[in-house]
Amino acid sequence: MKKDTVRDDQAQRYAEPNEPIDYEPFRQSYVLPEWKDTKKRYKKQPPRDLGTARLRHKEVYYSPAVMEQEWDKVWSKVWLLVGHLTDIPKPNSFMKVDRGRESVLVVRGQGEGVRAMYNVCQHRGTRLVMQDFGSTRKFVCPFHKWEFANTGELLKIQDRETFAEAAICHDLNLPKVKSAVWRGWIFINFDDDAKPLEEFLGAELIERTKAYDFERVLRIRDVQQEWPSNWKTAHEAFIEGYHVIATHPQLVPAVDGYHTQTDLFDNGHAHSVYQFMSPSPQYAKNLPADLAEEHKIFLREAGIPEAKWPKHWSEVPKSIIKAKLAKKNYVIDYSKFSEGQLVDDWGIGIFPTTETFLHPEGFFIQNWLPHPTDPEKCIYQVQVYAVPGIGELPSFMAIEDADLSGKTVLPRTYIQPDDMENLGPVIKQDRVLVPRVQQGLHSKGFKGGVYSDQEIRIRHFFNEYYKYLNGQKP
Repeated sequence: MKKDTVRDDQAQRYAEPNEPIDYEPFRQSYVLPEWKDTKKRYKKQPPRDLGTARLRHKEVYYSPAVMEQEWDKVWSKVWLLVGHLTDIPKPNSFMKVDRGRESVLVVRGQGEGVRAMYNVCQHRGTRLVMQDFGSTRKFVCPFHKWEFANTGELLKIQDRETFAEAAICHDLNLPKVKSAVWRGWIFINFDDDAKPLEEFLGAELIERTKAYDFERVLRIRDVQQEWPSNWKTAHEAFIEGYHVIATHPQLVPAVDGYHTQTDLFDNGHAHSVYQFMSPSPQYAKNLPADLAEEHKIFLREAGIPEAKWPKHWSEVPKSIIKAKLAKKNYVIDYSKFSEGQLVDDWGIGIFPTTETFLHPEGFFIQNWLPHPTDPEKCIYQVQVYAVPGIGELPSFMAIEDADLSGKTVLPRTYIQPDDMENLGPVIKQDRVLVPRVQQGLHSKGFKGGVYSDQEIRIRHFFNEYYKYLNGQKP
């Protein structure tokens, strides 16, 4: 073989485009334009070298054995976001949290205190509670009427005189689950020896989110559905913008899914900034000047009268930023945000599977939870929390006529596995395609994932995932 034809497979190289491009090629080092952060509040994280090898571990998407390892080594070891203090607004309020095979009761104490305990009667294992939200001072087993205080202590054994003393001389209180509250958000951890929550979240994630009004939001949407795919298959679709052009064509005029600033944090967390109100660069030059519907939603939300709307889509981002910064005595103090936060979609990912899309006015939170028994199914949960007093939210949040009074606790909506309409138009498109990925993973012809720089967060996820699975993390 001639020397000039020898390939160095270790060298970093990128595929040549089919035709010349007139925009900056995306790399992991991409940084948002300077005008979106003139105050220099957010430092770009340096790129991480996570390799370029194909990920050939297909069995992690469908193996029952791997599913068991994940529960023992991942889900039982990390902090899991389960709700907000406003979901249990008063002392003695509770919510039921189901994660995989486990069910947990989270109860509001005094102030911001919460306590969590396993939702299982200590008599014969009956689930004590089936409702998602409520208020009570005690939990009563529906099978044999054993009673437990909402602090977990055993209060009463029905017909106690029929039990030998030696049979009930054990600890029969409801076992505790480790819990913590961070800025209004409630987390649980099945590992009694878990490190503190803020250490798990890390300084970088905490710094990036400090401007948002987490403490005073209300849940205005909560939908749950079973999906026919592994939780990782589904989750991966939401941590990269590479699929936007093919899967979500209606977003192309208003969301730049290509030039995304992505910062990778310790412990598997990450930050992705999707530039809203700006089109994907591949199609920008071919777009008409007209405003898309998403542009109009953001302009209305910013309080700009229609007569003063810009004539060209390229002027929309700065118009929105200017209008929000000019608002005085509004329900949100926009001055504490960087310019980009006022218009862009800030995606904060909390390992292993919580994805939050943050806007000053509201937060779109998604989880893909492990199915209790089937590795090729998962539980999809989407929730929206909003600051009372705000106007419209982005259309992908699928919110209509939201109750922001705080007078009642929103019930959870469970939709049938084949119900696409209640997901909203954007999530519906993902729901259609994700099962096709799951099916293809079984093919002998599929040799393993190949990832672009736009999909670096998938590599980042598996880098952390295998630390747990291989015992490098407790």
